[in-house]
Amino acid sequence: MSEKVLLTGVSGWIAKHVAIELLNSGYEVLGTIRNKDLIEQTKQTLTSQNAPLEKLSFVELDLLNDTGWDSAARGCKYIMHVASPFPLKTSRNRESLVPAAKDGTLRVLNAGVNAGVDRIVLTSSIVAMFRKPNRTNPYTFGENDWSDVNWSGCNDYFVSKTKAERAAWDFMESKGLKDKLTCICPGGVFGDALDKKEKTSISYIKLFLQGKYPGAPNWGVLISDVKDIAKAHVLSLTRPNVGGRRLIVGSEVKKMIELSKIMAEALPDYAKKLPKKELPNFLVKIISHLDTSAKVMVPDLGIEMQTDPSYAEDLLGFKFKPAKGCVEEAAKSAIRLGLV
Repeated sequence: MSEKVLLTGVSGWIAKHVAIELLNSGYEVLGTIRNKDLIEQTKQTLTSQNAPLEKLSFVELDLLNDTGWDSAARGCKYIMHVASPFPLKTSRNRESLVPAAKDGTLRVLNAGVNAGVDRIVLTSSIVAMFRKPNRTNPYTFGENDWSDVNWSGCNDYFVSKTKAERAAWDFMESKGLKDKLTCICPGGVFGDALDKKEKTSISYIKLFLQGKYPGAPNWGVLISDVKDIAKAHVLSLTRPNVGGRRLIVGSEVKKMIELSKIMAEALPDYAKKLPKKELPNFLVKIISHLDTSAKVMVPDLGIEMQTDPSYAEDLLGFKFKPAKGCVEEAAKSAIRLGLV
């Protein structure tokens, strides 16, 4: 069997970085894509990053449809399921993203089990870990924590990621194959945008640089470098002792005002547009009724997040990069690509 990897959602931002890491590491990559019109754009982006495309191929598949998944997985040694919806705006329907996230995950895992792959790496998120009622402040979470999907503070994205990851573990355990699954759990993802395709975390950077925020919400999150995330995915294919684990990938928790300061120092021409103070929590709550992109932050306003990803660094064998570099890179790439 060749060192072939089925990579879902290859046209997505994280998945493109994963594809670059896989191709540069010598793997053969079969990328799934929902719309074949995105193939050429994906190729152009990967070519611009000097990724070797000789071992890259594509297959058109839909996470909401069973057709084609078994045949795509056949002959693959590994599967990386990266594709999952992550909209900037929040839906009133908390279950709206579950079919694509949960049912899609189970389709991919079932195809992997049927194909007898050696390992499946699933892109999850810390949003499946840290949101629940009655938290302490500061609030510390880790690998064994789960978000409470029944709590009203969990929006559509939190619900979809939590239900998808829980379903993945339940499915693999039911098959006696829990050790063949590894979940990568990043926080807020920053780094090189690569191209103009919409990305939620880059959208927040763009709004800041455009002066759309009069102040920064009192909200913090673990910052994850997209290149660290890609590296973690690829290393998880072959590293010992990562099977059956949820790996938190990120270096430092940063508040929005700290991200603003990093960008202002790196890009002095934009410093005037960037927020220099924090908004009162009540004001962010009012804004969230008008702008649902702010609504995702409301349940965590004023809560200090804490976590220790050093166990994941030990298992993966490398240190995660500081937040400053990937935040600067995100901002500079947004400007370079004309997104601001």
